[in-house]
Amino acid sequence: MHRERIPIYVMTGFLGSGKSALLARWMKEVPFSNAALIVNEIGEVDLDHATPGFAADTSTLLAEACVCCNGLPALNEALETLFWARLHRSIPRFGMVVIETTGLADPGPLIASLTLNSLVKERYCIAGTFTTIAAHHAATKLARFDEARAQLRAADVVILTHTDLADQVEVDATESLIADHYAGSHILHSANGSLRLHDALTPIFRPAKRAERAVVPDVPLSRLTRTHGAITHFVAMDDVPDSSALCTRLRELTSQYGESLLRLKGCVRLRNGRSPVIVQFVLGDRFAQIAEATSAMAGVKSGLTLVVKRK
Repeated sequence: MHRERIPIYVMTGFLGSGKSALLARWMKEVPFSNAALIVNEIGEVDLDHATPGFAADTSTLLAEACVCCNGLPALNEALETLFWARLHRSIPRFGMVVIETTGLADPGPLIASLTLNSLVKERYCIAGTFTTIAAHHAATKLARFDEARAQLRAADVVILTHTDLADQVEVDATESLIADHYAGSHILHSANGSLRLHDALTPIFRPAKRAERAVVPDVPLSRLTRTHGAITHFVAMDDVPDSSALCTRLRELTSQYGESLLRLKGCVRLRNGRSPVIVQFVLGDRFAQIAEATSAMAGVKSGLTLVVKRK
């Protein structure tokens, strides 16, 4: 008896490329508005998804374990749990699954692992992989990080993000670089998370494209468990008096770690502030960005998650 398998879409992209912001918009658009979401987060605090756009009965958080490393069993377990909950109608029926990886994930082992679990292999199928990469940081990230290159190799659709922060020369150069070295994927642009889901899915729905990318990556079993050249730290910040003191602390952290600091993000409560602030920084930025948080951040721990390159 033929069973129609549940499609899985993978959303990946290097640290700070804006994939979470883009996915937050997509989860409100058809057909992802009818999707179950699995979010992988290697930090102690899941800042990106403590928002109304990600709050749903069919959302699952895999925290503090990268799905292409020691988090693979948890991923397969999450897919099994979602399937049985869907079957027994204990959660709303979903039509597909979206997996958002960490910014350090290699999607190859993730995709290959889904063929090793009998239930997952029988009930699910990989439908497409999206990879985001920031246009103004792309050349540097691709030159320095294996993970960034692996994410592009796995992509059905490459999305050049933050094109509003890059000039046209940078955008054209990045697109040429990707087209020359990572053939087989479709390249789209997104400024301020503006790319519509319909436009991102269109290349994947083309029969020729689906056939071309349908083969599961040939990933040896030995590669299904791996480690990254980065570790995470959580720095608690429960007693910051004001924004000036916060800026001083941020300068100290970025100076302390220098080029080893790949990513910094968090929610900080200031003693003289009525609401917490969101802090974001990615390698290549001149300064950390600080913005007022929404009420959805009320339960998020005050502090910063740092992703630091191993020495």
